[in-house]
Amino acid sequence: MIYAEKENPSEEVFLELLENSKNGLVEKLQNDEPLPNSTQFEVLVCEVMQGRAVGTEFEGTIRQTGVAAFPDIVANGYFGVEVKMTIKDHWRSTGNSVLESLREEAVEKIYIMFGKLGGTPDVKYRLYQECLPSVSVTHSPRYQIDMNLALGNSIFDKMGTSYDELRTSGDTIQIIKSYYRGQLKEGEGLWWIDEESEAPSPVIKQFRTLETGDKERFKIDCMIFFPELFRNRANYDRAAAYLITEFGAVSASLRDEFSAGGRQEVMVAREKRSVSQVLSQLRGYAPQITARIQELDEGLLKFYWKVSSIEEDRIQQWKGLIDKAAAVGLGDDLPSEVFESGHEEAN
Repeated sequence: MIYAEKENPSEEVFLELLENSKNGLVEKLQNDEPLPNSTQFEVLVCEVMQGRAVGTEFEGTIRQTGVAAFPDIVANGYFGVEVKMTIKDHWRSTGNSVLESLREEAVEKIYIMFGKLGGTPDVKYRLYQECLPSVSVTHSPRYQIDMNLALGNSIFDKMGTSYDELRTSGDTIQIIKSYYRGQLKEGEGLWWIDEESEAPSPVIKQFRTLETGDKERFKIDCMIFFPELFRNRANYDRAAAYLITEFGAVSASLRDEFSAGGRQEVMVAREKRSVSQVLSQLRGYAPQITARIQELDEGLLKFYWKVSSIEEDRIQQWKGLIDKAAAVGLGDDLPSEVFESGHEEAN
């Protein structure tokens, strides 16, 4: 990282410094052997910049930051340089965490210095936010880098915001989530491990190995979020995506978890009726469903219910959704009636 005490440094001079440094780096990479690894390249960039800064206002102000700090180099306490490289013959790489929790706060403007070591070694530099086309997930959401990205195609352009607005919003994850949720197709979900995720680990499990409480919570959430489970020909696409994104589990027979076991005789409106297995479970989980709907985030309900607003009586709104889904399906029994019977019996 580079650090400088001066105020209002000249960006024109800094860009000249980056251009001179790039030329020096290209010369070294194309003539020196062996090629550096990522740590060595970061040191090399800093050393070249320090050398090329002699006689400019940035002389003596350039330094590397600590391990995992962002950006890697700070100049004059105002400009930052994030160093990236690839051993392949292209200009793409995985960037930094969208949260930038280890960002040098004083840095106002950041550039990327990118080394391409595959093919003929080369170096490019660009303004950081100009070459971030999307977000991907490793152990946390991170920007993708494309040094050849056309202007106007960054993730910030797509989201209708700016890099600085997003990073200083205090709600970076939710804003990015909302954007990607808006791009989802039917049956898709976000594979996203962050502070909100309830997935206990990155290990993918089989549904049958989950704790009993997790199995029940999954079924309850599905009955709340996915009214299509109550159709005559139930659709489990969204439930399957929810199982892997929120519980880190998969199931080759997810339908059986809701429908296996045949019809069940239960009391509905003080009459004994034979209902499907999914309605029988709906009746059994009625008290838990009521409590869960009341505690769920409004944004989640709007997203999964595909509605623009959540009514004051959430339960009534949800009952309308499942009855509508079952209108051409599960015989004469409306899901809401079966649900109410379970609720009355529990109380």
